[in-house]
Amino acid sequence: LLDDISSSQILKAALKSPESLAFFTTHASQVLEVFSLSSSNKGVRQDDITVLLTAKLTFNAKSVSVLLSNLEKDRSDPFNNNTARTLSSTCKIKMESKTDNKLVLNHTHECLGKRAKKEITEAVNQAFKDFMKLKQQQARMSSSPSGKIIGGGATLDANGVPITKEEEEEEPDETNEEMERKAKEEMERKLTAMSIQGQKITSTYQWYTELLKEFETKAPKDNGGFDQYDNDDEAKANDVGENDERTNAILAASAKKKTLSSDQLVAALTSCETEDALADIETGIDLLKWDSLSPWIIDITEHAHKFFRRHIKKDRALCERVIRRLMMLSTGRWPYVLCKHLRSNGRTNFGKKINLYETKIDSASRIIWEVALAFSPRRSSKGNNVCEQVVRVWDIVLDHDNLSRAIDQTIERIEKSHKRGEDCAIWAEIDKKAQDHPSSSNEAEDATNSDGIRVPKYFAMSQEVSVIGTGRDEATDGKSKHFDPASDDPRQYTLLKFYELNEGAVKMLLDGKDNMDLPFTPGPKEHEIIHHRSETPKSLLLMGRSGTGKTTCLVFRMWAQYHEYRQQGTRPKQMFLTKNEVLCREVQRSFNNMGRAWRKRIETNDPAAIEPDWSTITDAEKPEFLTSSEWLENLDVVLPGEQFFTPFELKKRVDTRKEKDSVTKGIEDYLTGRDVDEIVSTEGREEMNFPKFLKLWKRKLRGSRRSSLNEAIVWREIKSFIKGSIVSLHIGDNEDRSAQDRYLSLDEYLALGKKESRLDETQRREAYEIFVKYEKLKKESGFYDEGDLVHNIASRVSRLSRGDIEALAMQGVSLIPVDSLFVDEVQDFTQSELYVLAMLCRDPNNLFLAGDTAQSISQGVDFRFTDVRQIFFEHFGGTKPDLLQLTHNYRSHAGVLRLAACVVELMYHFFGNSLDRLPPDLGLFNGPKPVIMDVTSTEELVLMLDGSKRETSRIEFGAHQVVIVRSEEAKKALPDEFGVDPDWVMTVQESKGLEFDDVLLYNFFSDSPAEDLWRIVSNYTEEDIKAYYADATVASSGIQKYDWDSPLLNDTRHLDFDVNSHKILEVELKMLYTAITRARVNVFIAETDSELSRPMFNYFQRRAVVDVVNREGSLSSVRVFGAKDTIEDWKNRGEYYLEKAEGDRQNSCLRLAAKCFDKAGDTKRMNQTLAYLSFTEIENADEKKMKTKQKLQFKEKLYSITEQLLEARDVGFLNKAAFCLLKTEEHDEYTARMFELYARLTYAKRISEDDSLMLPVTPTSHEKKYFQYAGQLFAKVHKSDGTFRLAVDCFRNYVSAGMYDEAADMINSGNLVRNNKEFRSLYQLCIPSADTMRDPTAAFRKDFQRKKCVKLIEAVKSAAISVGN
Repeated sequence: LLDDISSSQILKAALKSPESLAFFTTHASQVLEVFSLSSSNKGVRQDDITVLLTAKLTFNAKSVSVLLSNLEKDRSDPFNNNTARTLSSTCKIKMESKTDNKLVLNHTHECLGKRAKKEITEAVNQAFKDFMKLKQQQARMSSSPSGKIIGGGATLDANGVPITKEEEEEEPDETNEEMERKAKEEMERKLTAMSIQGQKITSTYQWYTELLKEFETKAPKDNGGFDQYDNDDEAKANDVGENDERTNAILAASAKKKTLSSDQLVAALTSCETEDALADIETGIDLLKWDSLSPWIIDITEHAHKFFRRHIKKDRALCERVIRRLMMLSTGRWPYVLCKHLRSNGRTNFGKKINLYETKIDSASRIIWEVALAFSPRRSSKGNNVCEQVVRVWDIVLDHDNLSRAIDQTIERIEKSHKRGEDCAIWAEIDKKAQDHPSSSNEAEDATNSDGIRVPKYFAMSQEVSVIGTGRDEATDGKSKHFDPASDDPRQYTLLKFYELNEGAVKMLLDGKDNMDLPFTPGPKEHEIIHHRSETPKSLLLMGRSGTGKTTCLVFRMWAQYHEYRQQGTRPKQMFLTKNEVLCREVQRSFNNMGRAWRKRIETNDPAAIEPDWSTITDAEKPEFLTSSEWLENLDVVLPGEQFFTPFELKKRVDTRKEKDSVTKGIEDYLTGRDVDEIVSTEGREEMNFPKFLKLWKRKLRGSRRSSLNEAIVWREIKSFIKGSIVSLHIGDNEDRSAQDRYLSLDEYLALGKKESRLDETQRREAYEIFVKYEKLKKESGFYDEGDLVHNIASRVSRLSRGDIEALAMQGVSLIPVDSLFVDEVQDFTQSELYVLAMLCRDPNNLFLAGDTAQSISQGVDFRFTDVRQIFFEHFGGTKPDLLQLTHNYRSHAGVLRLAACVVELMYHFFGNSLDRLPPDLGLFNGPKPVIMDVTSTEELVLMLDGSKRETSRIEFGAHQVVIVRSEEAKKALPDEFGVDPDWVMTVQESKGLEFDDVLLYNFFSDSPAEDLWRIVSNYTEEDIKAYYADATVASSGIQKYDWDSPLLNDTRHLDFDVNSHKILEVELKMLYTAITRARVNVFIAETDSELSRPMFNYFQRRAVVDVVNREGSLSSVRVFGAKDTIEDWKNRGEYYLEKAEGDRQNSCLRLAAKCFDKAGDTKRMNQTLAYLSFTEIENADEKKMKTKQKLQFKEKLYSITEQLLEARDVGFLNKAAFCLLKTEEHDEYTARMFELYARLTYAKRISEDDSLMLPVTPTSHEKKYFQYAGQLFAKVHKSDGTFRLAVDCFRNYVSAGMYDEAADMINSGNLVRNNKEFRSLYQLCIPSADTMRDPTAAFRKDFQRKKCVKLIEAVKSAAISVGN
């Protein structure tokens, strides 16, 4: 009925549908015959056939012969030859008889050219071989009476899969034909299913290619071409324009109209009386030229920040209008048409009125803002804090249906925030007498200058801390109290954060990039840390528990120091260092965001005084952000003396460290066939870490005798003392001592004080004996540990004078010396590492070290801040660093923190040498006390938790709730009656680093290996507590006094304490502290063994830090479990679990994420997460151990997961999908293209999001890895295919990966260039052009032009000569 042009379009659309595709997969041969036999005698339906063959289906030999017999008898016909090539390369030909091969080949002589005929012949012959092989297998089966064959002592089924005796006995008596038919049907079903999945994979792949085009259009501007590369500095100097195309569009639009200056804007607003006039003024405002001298600071809340995130892409015009209106407000000229008072019945700060306003944008949207008091970093200095009035933007309200209702809801939320803020323990005392504008007596009212412009007032202020629960009387003597607003959510106990708008911040909001978050405005606490100075130069040690803001203070101080250096016109070396790679990158990102967002407000008309755009500052001018591993590797290369690593070992170490993701490791292991569980190193030395030490401990170190030392204690002693102490370096003792032998002797180890190593003499001797054995085994197995590396570096540094270090700096050696050093999580560093750090600083008194000894994440490090102070006192001129302590906890409320403090007290009292003495954390808000529940059974606990309101057989958890148990064994032993989804149960170890609103700690004491040793708590006396709280700073935390009159005191049987016998309690107390501090709101502790839990329960009750729920009570008033969370809550929590899915808790977090997305109704995100979960479960599967049937099932699952991962439409899943496809061993070329696409996507995405990059950009090591994988697979396919196209693909990926020698070898082999045309195609990949500036090969083209790849250049020259070019 239709011509083939029309029908082919219908067919093309139909093949995209899974249901239609299934039909054509089943009836492919019949359809091909129909298209080959035209009823109108006009030949075959060419367009239909072309579309059908692209679907990569399987056709029987008969249908192929019908097609070939009806082609035009013309060997040069393009359709004929292309059809034959497509049949042989993308489709499968199926033989059904021994003569089918001849049936096809007889029709190839007259219609196909030589090359096409060769390809179709090879495909037919391969199909014939597969057919004959299957026939032979069936023949062997038929020779067995039961239809089975016996081979190697195993009984095999029709597919050659071994079957068990039970299966053999139960198998029905079937004929050989029935068995053959069923096996054939099953095989065809699975192959058909995999074929359909393959088609879906192909169609989804197209989405990623379109995404790549989108990223490439957003790449930064080039520097005008490669002809400028002869001068790198000049090229960088010329590339100072804005890099974001969206921003460029705004600039272009602004250039077309007259832009108002600040004075012109104020003048225009003076006479503005109508909406039309205001809109006309708005068009003259340049979005990207925020006036840094405007009198009013504009602060936005998180609600307003979220508005821009949600709307910048879908309604950019609205966001731009909001920013222009805010720029008007910053001038202080506020006509009625711009701002109108909002009536509010709310009162705050002891009855003061909330000054709320609205600014109209259009008929359905308003800006809701307030004239508020806020701490002023720009007006404050050391010892002189100032607050000033600001315009605080609370929200941008949108509601087309009922705008007034939406505004009322926003006002109600603002009033709640102010009211809850008055419950905070931190407040400011405002000195009204010192106000700058005495014309107004109310600090909530702004002032007006002589020009009629409203200007903000500012006041002297001091930050105060009150004990929660004390009176809140109004201050006197001309002073008043001021409280910052808090979260209006009753389950949140935090103050609100605010973000200051300026030119940089506006640009970030308009760019709308996910990885660029506005930094919040620092408060008085951060300001004190930023400006802390000693009379004499000293380093600074900042101590604080988790959640007190240590890292935030560090970044603020680092940024302030960077600004100070720039204002002085100097370029000193700043360096940030930490053990944690994730933390390192997060701090770098925060610092860069400060650079983008904070253009310093300088009160001068000199344009040069304004901070330059962050994107114009080169990397050499910015601080270094390194992990300790990167730092040590750099030092090993640049320091004089014998290097610790060979070049091969260093490359291997860097690659291993940078490629930590299991996907990359899995791909490399798969491609090389390496055994990932191999312990002994075979290729150069490898680093010994705790997991490897644990394997060594179990196999060779532990021995058969019983010992009081476990593997963790021995590893700590080795890493912290025997090899990690300063004494172990033996600096100055014997410079001829080998760096590898720099460790404590037995006598030196025994001589350590009790405050250093807490083991007694007998235990130290045993630990040292194990150490000697460990050192021997380590060397024999080809390993080194971090102590060996540090000792090598230390020995080389100790030989350098200060003049030598300065000379190295003059030679351009990076990182030596460091002018200013910042270290976070310092508790993870050994003494020897910190000593080397201080030695390489130009001024050892310019260090900033932050950490917490109670939350060490580095296994094996025993750290105390007091030890660090001693290092500086003894080795650097007797100057001890200043020690600052942070006690304001911004994560949990006072109720949770009081319980945690009681646990910390016990740690200090019984194991005081294991951590630094800190005051208890101060909660900003009071909150519900933790609850203890002594129950006799699990059923009783369930009824207490949910009572009669329980409607299902399981407890329904909210998005922010969890059950924590002590160990994996306790997790598995949970009875079914508990009724809790297992995925909502975590061990203490799994919960580390996670936060929850509500925590149920179940049977911690009942399952504790300490058993009745908890009775030692009775040794903690009234005198001990009084001594602990003698410090007034500690007392201000609000910890309630010990109730010594309680009859519970005598309820605990006394047990004398012995530090060696009860050492297990040190670990148990730290675990208990970790579990408790996972909670932000509620803690429930439930125990079924009252005897084991009674000592600690009694202790908690005596301290009055818990509430007790008895068997008759319930939690119905709190209603923790079964909480009703919003869809947004569930979705956000799902993203949180995805982010935290790593290490031992990866799978459990993925399962939780999937369930959260399910609760949120986000099916797509749930399926993505489940696909990722499936991937993690199969990525380490060993196919070599699988049987034939299992392999087929595994392959089917791989296809399914590949499809799921690709349909996720997430770049982060593309490499995982490619890995799954690689493991099918059926699509090497397609897998190679996916690897290349993944590398190109990550490359293009990176340069499109980073304004500071200038083209051409070299691929990262991660991107190079995937270009390498693609190149290797293309090379493998090329060996069997031999086409020029694949050779070019291989060459392109090799040069993108920086594998110039491999690319040269490919040219020299003669497999790449065989004629002049192919040479010209190759040469086009080598020469630079403007069109290739955004391509990953651009960096190679630059190297080729500058002759930096000599071997490759010679290979290209030889190829040119060989083809006569």
